[in-house]
Amino acid sequence: MTTIVEIQGTDPLMSAVYALRREVFVIEQGIPEELEVDENDNVAGHLAALSDGHVIGTLRIVRHERTAKIGRMAVSAHSRKKGIGKELMEFAAAAASRDGAQEIILAAQFTAREFYRRLGYIEEGAVFDDAGIPHVMMRKKLRS
Repeated sequence: MTTIVEIQGTDPLMSAVYALRREVFVIEQGIPEELEVDENDNVAGHLAALSDGHVIGTLRIVRHERTAKIGRMAVSAHSRKKGIGKELMEFAAAAASRDGAQEIILAAQFTAREFYRRLGYIEEGAVFDDAGIPHVMMRKKLRS
């Protein structure tokens, strides 16, 4: 069974969150390590998907007035295709809405855009490069 918890940058679980992000982004995808953690980690709310006490998925939410920006969404290789990403995104949307956000934006890796489309996100603008990987901005309006 998977449990999703909200944590802040000072939570003891953050070391496991960072380890998972490093595994997915730095090791699997080849993103330079110095780009993976940034100043937004200190101000973001973080979600951790837990299974038997282990972090198997994560994302972060940075709030800008009435907009929530989701980023650094990662699921461990052995936990993919099991609905963890969808659970994280739905939890994030509910949390953002609860906290007063009217919309969510995200920079989707181009290969993941269909995943986000199925969750109601709409592509905006041209494809752009982020850390050597094609991305596209996506947006979803939240219900009031």
